[in-house]
Formats: sequence, structure tokens, C-alpha cells
Amino acid sequence: MAKKTFGIDFGTSTIKVYKNGDGIILLEKNAVSTVGKEKKPVAIGEKAYEMYEKAPPSIHVSLPLSRGVVSHLDDMVALWNFMGQAVSGRKKMKRCQFYIAVPADITEVEKQAYSKIITQSESTPQKVCLIDKPIADAYGLGLDIERSRGVLIANLGADTAEISILSLGGIVVSKLMPYGGNDFDRAIQNYVRKKYNFVIGLKTAEQLKIKLVSAMESDQSYTVVGRDVLKGLPGKITLTAKEIYPLAKDIFFSFAAQIRSMLEHTPPEISSEIIHNGIYLTGGTSFVEGLNQFLANEVNVKINTTNDAQKTVVAGIGYLSEHPKIAAKYAVPLEQ
Repeated sequence: MAKKTFGIDFGTSTIKVYKNGDGIILLEKNAVSTVGKEKKPVAIGEKAYEMYEKAPPSIHVSLPLSRGVVSHLDDMVALWNFMGQAVSGRKKMKRCQFYIAVPADITEVEKQAYSKIITQSESTPQKVCLIDKPIADAYGLGLDIERSRGVLIANLGADTAEISILSLGGIVVSKLMPYGGNDFDRAIQNYVRKKYNFVIGLKTAEQLKIKLVSAMESDQSYTVVGRDVLKGLPGKITLTAKEIYPLAKDIFFSFAAQIRSMLEHTPPEISSEIIHNGIYLTGGTSFVEGLNQFLANEVNVKINTTNDAQKTVVAGIGYLSEHPKIAAKYAVPLEQ
């Protein structure tokens, strides 16, 4: 019987799973709701995320990845036990192979925590491979990194931004920055409380981000429901894109500054290739309106975007899982 092989991108916001022969079979929120000391899952993914900030004390809702690393391994294992059954159709995943995309700029111990999600779960894997995300990202973009002498990929995610330079099939340098799309949510939530004495949840702040955060001038407005601190009662407020922009611009400038700094410290032969090819923008936060043009203006290099920016890593790790000889160049498998 042919071995089942899966490629996985455990993103901070969303888990993406690729199954050989079937393509991307799962995109779910990286959230799990558990009960009891045994942390028995009662919901995962979107259903668990719906419980966030709403669940009673008896139900623990966890977002088990933070800033690119596994912050709650037990919750992550519980999530995968539940999710593994969903993707395989069986209670336990036996004799499967797993290729997992991990940030390049984290410690070896932090990388091994990703493999423990699988090895400490109810799955009995035959092989687990860890591959750096920038490599998977490049393959997901369809780039020929074996021959290219300079590729710069800025993966702007929910909790992190990973900026990497690749050349001739390897990573020259990669830097993981501890900020991303979720920081917009927190900034909006804090601003609304200080400015309007009004309390909103992080999910409401996320909706404001989706509607109003832009790297260019906008006249959009959006009304949300929350609690008036002074009155102690529910209420509504309307915010505009113009007042939200100052909260987001510091993060936009941070993205640009890190890209510029990396280019300044890159060998001339590699940087000239990057300038010729342009910078590749991936990750869910890259969808912010006008961000590509803002970065192009700030670093004076063209920006390449894709409609599948949130799926490039899982598409790349899926491609590598289907081409194990190529994948072997980038990862040493953890034999089980």
C-alpha cells in the first residue's frame, strides 16, 4: 500500500494541510477548545475560534502558536489529534510521512517542538521532516531557487514577519520579526479603549482591521458594537480609516526598514539579482490594501504579489513532499 504523505504549515493564525495526490485539503483556524485536566478537545479550527472571548470558564480556548513558535505544546498536540482524524478519516494516522514547514530564524529546540506535535500525538508516523519556511515559500511561488542567484521573500504573517534571502538553493540570511497582522488588532483595541472609553474584543478589532487598515489614504468607515466603559452598557461607535492609519503606519515602516536593512547588508551580486527580479510578498498580511505599493516606494524595488499569498508555504511544502529527493536537500528526516 502506498504511504500517505502530508505537507503541513502550522501557521499562527491558520493551519494548512496538503495531502499528496489531493492537494490542499485543509485550511482551519489554529485554535482549540478543551475541557478538563486531560484537555479533551470539544472544538477545533473555526468552531473553536468562534468560542474565543465567549466561552465559559469550564472551556479553555487556546491559540497555541505565538510569534512563530509553539507556546502551548499540549494544546497543539490535542488539536492535531482531533485534526488528524479529520484529514485521514481514521482515529489514528498510521505509517504516514509528514513534511512540516518551520521558521528558519528560530532555535533548534523551537524547531523540534514542531515535530513533537506529530510524534507526541496519537499519530504513528514513519517519517517526520522539518523544512525551513523560506524554502517552501519559494517553491510555492514556483521559483527556481536552485539556479537563482538572489531571491528576497517577505512573508508577512499574523504574528511574525519573516524576511529571507535565498541564493543557489540555500538560505543566505533569514530574520524573523515579532510583529504581524495581529498587532494591528491589539493596537486598534487599545486605541478604542483610550480614545473612546469603549471596550471591544480582539475579534471585533480584527474586523476593523479588515475593513479599515490600509497603507494608502481611504475614506472608509465602520461601525462596531462593544461596551461603553463609563455607562457600563453595550453601545456602538463608528471609526474611520484616517484615524486607524496612524496605528498601522509604524508597522508598515518597520516592514520597509527591515527589508531595506537586509538589502544593505547583502553582497552586491545577490542584491543586483534581487533588484532585477523584485521582492516577493507572501503571507496573509500582504493583502493589506496598498501595502505592495507602499513598500515599493520605501525600498525603491518592485514588489511581486500573488493572489495565493496565504497558501504559498503549504503549496511549497506539498510540492517538496511529492518530490522527496529535492526535499532531502533541505531537511534531515527524523526517523521514527
